[in-house]
Amino acid sequence: MYGNKKSSFQSENVIVQKSISRWTEEGLKKQFKDDGVDQLEGIFESTTGETSGTRYKLGLVKTKDGYYLIYLSGANNSIGWEEGELKARLFPTATPTLFKADWFMENKSLNNEVYIAFEAGSMKVLLHDRVSTLFIKLFPTYNDIISSKKSESSSGTGFAISTDGIIATNHHVIEDATSIRVRGIKGNFSKSYNATILIDDKKNDLALIKIEDLNFTSIGSVPFLINKKNMDVGSSIFVLGYPLITTMGNEVKLTNGIISSSSGYQGDITSYQMSAPVQPGNSGGPVFDSKGNLVGIINAKYFGAENASYAIKSIYLLNLFESLSTYPKLQMSSTLINKTLPEQVKLLKNFIYIIEVEN
Repeated sequence: MYGNKKSSFQSENVIVQKSISRWTEEGLKKQFKDDGVDQLEGIFESTTGETSGTRYKLGLVKTKDGYYLIYLSGANNSIGWEEGELKARLFPTATPTLFKADWFMENKSLNNEVYIAFEAGSMKVLLHDRVSTLFIKLFPTYNDIISSKKSESSSGTGFAISTDGIIATNHHVIEDATSIRVRGIKGNFSKSYNATILIDDKKNDLALIKIEDLNFTSIGSVPFLINKKNMDVGSSIFVLGYPLITTMGNEVKLTNGIISSSSGYQGDITSYQMSAPVQPGNSGGPVFDSKGNLVGIINAKYFGAENASYAIKSIYLLNLFESLSTYPKLQMSSTLINKTLPEQVKLLKNFIYIIEVEN
């Protein structure tokens, strides 16, 4: 679901109802000055009200998985808008300056039939019933000397597939990467290894990378099996990964729960909905059943509900192997059966890694 991205909104690849980022207007200005901007990013103010005379000031920020509009000021505040709250997430179309958006209205209801167009120095938001709102870009001004956006760093989670260095993660973790490094091989976080993309599947948000480093020898014998069947609703599961490593550290984090639904967001049959909590940085992390079998790969979280997260079903990872010229040598037996959860985690943690990406 998530890459843990520096200088970004802390919700990558998520479905959000309300989430507060750390951004303020002054913080955004400083970030733009320090890190640069692309052609669309900036601070905008509406010329007319959305519904009742309010004039919003919004910040447009690009993260690893797209653009977000952040509320800065201007609401009548009867609903309690806070600076830094998500106002909209933008989705690309065939035209680079035209987006479809998930837009939170003045009363915080979600409107997913909104279109946003950018022209020089302005942003036009087309709401329901052909009502449009024009926003003027206030920052950067033509007097501000601000560079184009610099490269950015992000991190996610990956896990071993075979002893020769093949690792599974999410497509959105490694998308547009200029370099990929893997940390945590055999529990060593002080050393990182170069990796390359072996194959990726944007549709199902999956990717396989392979360690290509002169200092690498072997991952070791992978202790788990990959489940080939759908899990029943109510089945116990647990998640291992590396969320928010800048504040939570490099130790692998465990959360657990159950399969809440056999389908994901809006009935997506490729995913499970689960009750196990996840955070930015868990993206690409493994989901195991009570026997230690891999059943899914974390790729999203729903902020509109308590402990609702999503994982791609493991069968789609197995399908991805079929596209490789050489099928990976998978483990034929599990060393996790009949072990307690602490024993399973102790064996698994050396096969789950931090994936660090430069874009």
